[in-house]
Amino acid sequence: MSNLKAYILCRFAKTSSIYTSWMAESPLPVVVVDEYLPDWPIPADAGILITHMHYRWEELTVLRKVLNENRIPILILSDGILEYRNTWEHPDLVDGSLFQPVFGHKLACIGAAQARVVESWGNAGKCEVVGLPRLDQVNETAKGQPRSSSQFRLLVATATTPAFDESQRETVLRSIQAVKDWSERNPCIAQRRLKVVWRLSDGLEAELGVGDNITLEDREPMSRVLDSVDAVLTTPSTIYLESAMRGLPTAWLDFHNSPQYISSAWTISSPDQIDVVVNELVNPLDHKLLFQNYVVHDQLAHRTPATPRLVKLIQTLVEAGHLARETGVPLTLPSKILSEEGRDEVVGSESDSESLNSEHDFFKDSENRRLKIELNAAIHRLEQLPCELAEKNKYIAKLMRSLDRSRERVEDMHNRVVAIRKRFGVEPAQPPIEGENASDDGKFDR
Repeated sequence: MSNLKAYILCRFAKTSSIYTSWMAESPLPVVVVDEYLPDWPIPADAGILITHMHYRWEELTVLRKVLNENRIPILILSDGILEYRNTWEHPDLVDGSLFQPVFGHKLACIGAAQARVVESWGNAGKCEVVGLPRLDQVNETAKGQPRSSSQFRLLVATATTPAFDESQRETVLRSIQAVKDWSERNPCIAQRRLKVVWRLSDGLEAELGVGDNITLEDREPMSRVLDSVDAVLTTPSTIYLESAMRGLPTAWLDFHNSPQYISSAWTISSPDQIDVVVNELVNPLDHKLLFQNYVVHDQLAHRTPATPRLVKLIQTLVEAGHLARETGVPLTLPSKILSEEGRDEVVGSESDSESLNSEHDFFKDSENRRLKIELNAAIHRLEQLPCELAEKNKYIAKLMRSLDRSRERVEDMHNRVVAIRKRFGVEPAQPPIEGENASDDGKFDR
């Protein structure tokens, strides 16, 4: 087992905190696979496959193939909160591709609440409560510390992808515009000067004329921003948990009127709620902070560091896979590997999840759902290809036009040189004869 490796299927794993936060602690040497096709050959030394990519046909096909062989364990990482619009109202994701079911042996959930939801989609025994290793380094001393008595610093943030179509983007834009308008009318709040810290994505800062308009690479880390503010308004995002675990009063800024998997003590769903909610964030009621604390502990396992739990989970899966290959029997795993932080036992069934996509006939046969989801993803991928090919053809045509213009310029320059030579009676230089060397007097020596 000493020569086994952990293979990570993700194009950007080397730069993403989803992986870099724990790779150095991995019990196996890590190999990042940043380019792969559905027929990617599984290396002989693969002890485990790890990924959070669970959306496209390419990943689903690879994972389903390995899962069906049932010899090498697959660990899927949940990279953040479950967001209703991302699960059910995302036009670029095919129905069922988001953990319905999980295309792996185990899913590393960020908290007990997430595990309960995912198990209710027909994934009984697959969810392990791990937490988020990238949040292990949250500054404990920063929790609940007042920043300033004269200034109230309010962070207004959006998710990395705040909207999944133009209609949703317009709604997000309207919510941020409402906060901006309110802040301009209220330079002070509760006898403290209001300072709004903007952390927006998807070009919203430039569109609304707020923030510093600096590149993503030059931005201050979110952890440092959170450590410097007094309260947070955020669109549905893992930022909510990062903020709440610091003890900051945190409100959802959500005009979508979609269900939320995470409850909040404060929610702004229309412009007329902004003033009331922000005033409460300045002096939060104890019972609302208590509720927020309950929610964050249910949603995010963070009483102890997540990295050791993830390492233990990986090690256990690798050992189970090694035993399966040694004995020639299918890989078997217990329904729960990790001891969990106050998690209630939740059992889902395959039949529970059949109703999730009841409008699609191909979801009714639960025994073949994985294959049918993969087929649905393949169909969706094929529908995207004509647009991609059209874009590539446009790019090729653009390159060809550029090449033609370059040739025309070269030909024009050549004609000008010929004309100048003819005008001044200059004969073109003769190229040297192969095998002859020029002497100092300009003649050739044989």
